[in-house]
Amino acid sequence: MKPNIINVSLNNKFNDFSYPIFIDNSLLSNCEEILKKFVFKRKVILIHDNFFSFECKNNEQFISFIETIKKLTESLNLISIPGGDTSKNISQLEYILEKSLSFKIDRSSLIIAFGGGVIGDIAGFAASILLRGIDFIQIPTTLLAQVDSSVGGKTGINSSKSKNLIGSFHQPIAVISDIDILKTLPKREFLAGMVEVIKYGLIYDVKFFNSIENNFKDILNYDQLKLNEVIYKSCKIKSLIIKNDAKENGKRALLNLGHTFGHAIESFGKYNGTIIHGEAVSIGICLAFRLSSKMGYCSQIETERVVSFFKKLTLPTSLKDVKNLNITTSKMLKKFKYDKKNKNNQLTFILNEKIGKSFIKNNMDENILTEFLNDEI
Repeated sequence: MKPNIINVSLNNKFNDFSYPIFIDNSLLSNCEEILKKFVFKRKVILIHDNFFSFECKNNEQFISFIETIKKLTESLNLISIPGGDTSKNISQLEYILEKSLSFKIDRSSLIIAFGGGVIGDIAGFAASILLRGIDFIQIPTTLLAQVDSSVGGKTGINSSKSKNLIGSFHQPIAVISDIDILKTLPKREFLAGMVEVIKYGLIYDVKFFNSIENNFKDILNYDQLKLNEVIYKSCKIKSLIIKNDAKENGKRALLNLGHTFGHAIESFGKYNGTIIHGEAVSIGICLAFRLSSKMGYCSQIETERVVSFFKKLTLPTSLKDVKNLNITTSKMLKKFKYDKKNKNNQLTFILNEKIGKSFIKNNMDENILTEFLNDEI
């Protein structure tokens, strides 16, 4: 049985670029034909989350994947780093760069990122600057990474100022998403990934949101058919949005629904696990809908429907749901100043007219934001 394949096509001024996303069950145990095209006789550096190792139990997919690569190339070098946002820093990046160079790589060498969004972001960034750019492949192992961060070429690390402020756009040459590996995820991480799935319905496709709402219990029970469908649909929507905006100069910014609030909230937790990305974005999306309602763009009924659904998934929906983060209105406003969507020192937010239709709101009035946050905190 052949995997689902989405071809991500990107148009820009200089050249067109495309790459495949492979989605299926048991892909990592049966990926020799897929990998042959990309890794044959190339020097490979596998950067992986240290959750996956030969010593850990229940890592059959990882071990099988390693054995497959060994058949195709004699030069396989592994770099293990911790998962989690505390690894997305300059010192960890330097370690990856220096370790990679010690393997005597050249421009035909290839990096494979095996792990969640953090691994994909930092490994992709390393690939973008090593020897001024080498190829890399994404093997996302979390739901969040499979539906979002592994697709689209955003790579980078965090700054002390905010999240993902240091990085580059560097597209992978392939993404291989094995649904079976999601069973290794803690429930909390799986739910965090669901936030990004729901986001696609909220910004672009109300029918997709309706489907998620109707089938969420099956999805949470790892129904393989339903999971395959939501991962495929999420990646399809993202590929359509980024096709003509690879570097987020326009409509690609819609994919950041909830993220201006979310990234600020995450930074208060200092990336130590108090609150994780999907949870922060869950609050951020609910805040974006409440702000949209307050400003007269979106109905209260639609807003309440969105918030209610996140509550059904036991996800946080309000700043009052997170404790001990010392969040204040003035501190939030300062965080917003570093958001990458801002232009000419004007704040930019993604808001909604309704479920399935987001828009970019430039030049956001700080007085409105201040009043709104004072009510929310």
